[in-house]
Amino acid sequence: MLSKDEEQVDSGQGIPDYYSPSLVSFAKRWRMSEKKYRKVRIKAGKRGWGGPLEIEPKPGKDYIYCVTGGGIHPVAARIAELSGGTAFDGFSSKRDFDQIAVAVIDCGGTARVGVYPMKGVMTVDIHATKPSGPLFRYIKADIFVSGVSVDDIEVVGDWVTAEVDDTAVDETPAPVVEEKVEAVVEKAEAEVQEAVEEPKKKGLFGRLFGG
Repeated sequence: MLSKDEEQVDSGQGIPDYYSPSLVSFAKRWRMSEKKYRKVRIKAGKRGWGGPLEIEPKPGKDYIYCVTGGGIHPVAARIAELSGGTAFDGFSSKRDFDQIAVAVIDCGGTARVGVYPMKGVMTVDIHATKPSGPLFRYIKADIFVSGVSVDDIEVVGDWVTAEVDDTAVDETPAPVVEEKVEAVVEKAEAEVQEAVEEPKKKGLFGRLFGG
């Protein structure tokens, strides 16, 4: 039977302050594992736009986040295979934007296409999409590439070994990411609409009151 302190260490909750430095160091190493990552380059496919993007996963930001209607799309699987990143189905659960190395989407010009670029996330669209929709101003060539197939992905770096904290990942199922995306899109559309309507209101006010 484990003591209270041993249970605390075993569960990954932390290490009591009065434990010796050597034990603290050992416990931290016990929680760590090694992963290998390398840089890949993704270019625009036939009739595609943007890029090329260089993706290099790292600890805490290694998710190849697939939002293509459920499951892992072959493009996302290939990026994960070549880079060492973790392929992740964004429809089954969610991750924070700052944990995503690259998002793989299948938007054909809808409002949703700019959500991940707006959040600063490298974005790969399997459709040959160009900047459009209410979030078009966020879709830049240095963060977005489209028309991508598995043949448009290549390795450009060597494997680098990194230590990963095995207790840092929360595997608890979360609400479907699409709900979060829809909320972001709705907010963005409202902001765009407000920006369009404001000059009209000012113009009408000027005509009515001579401003």
